[in-house]
Amino acid sequence: MDDRFMGCDCGDTGSCSSSDCLCVRLSLGVSYTPSGKLTTSLTSPHQKPVLECHSECSCMSSICTNRVLSRKTKHNLQVFDTGNRGLGLMTKTDICKGEFVCEYLGELISADAAKARLESTTPDAPQTAGNTSSSSMNYLITVNEYFTSGSSRWCIDARRFGNIARFINHSCQPNLVSLVCRAGCDVPRVALFACRDIAAGEELSFSYASPDSVLSTKPCLCGAKDCKLFLPFDVT
Repeated sequence: MDDRFMGCDCGDTGSCSSSDCLCVRLSLGVSYTPSGKLTTSLTSPHQKPVLECHSECSCMSSICTNRVLSRKTKHNLQVFDTGNRGLGLMTKTDICKGEFVCEYLGELISADAAKARLESTTPDAPQTAGNTSSSSMNYLITVNEYFTSGSSRWCIDARRFGNIARFINHSCQPNLVSLVCRAGCDVPRVALFACRDIAAGEELSFSYASPDSVLSTKPCLCGAKDCKLFLPFDVT
């Protein structure tokens, strides 16, 4: 799972924005604009692979246009109390469509391990500033990837180890989209990008649903016009 990828030999030519770059070729095309926005579709159910340049590459990280996850997000994000949905995450700066917002960090575990952890949680416990890492909270997200040769499924659990992305709530009409990216090895990383322009002060959200999700019995309080009324749940 942690096999290292071969790096590109672009040097200081700036060719990491063209098919001359090995990482770009492995990504089946350029993934980012020179300003760091996604070039791939944000709504397609079949995303192309995103392989960023990394430590094995000879390109200069300061000018490489194929490095986004390795750079600190430029947006000011803040945890806040949503009221009826516990804690949430908002942006204090405007975010443009296609911009990288943050990475969803956590432990990469198998689907079986995730199921066991989920069964040990206490449902419907309140999420408060003093109760964000106890056994009552569920910070699991499913990573599904589909290939011509089959598919793979992993889960990321941010309960024991994570960042502020774990406070992002679900929405049936989200302003963020999750994308699986890789940088230097085969370990999948989940990056969150803006799927529309987001104004300062807006709450950030993404869909917790996967292709295999069903509706749970827990009410969804996202308030979206097309709300499904219940939160998604991955039964497998």
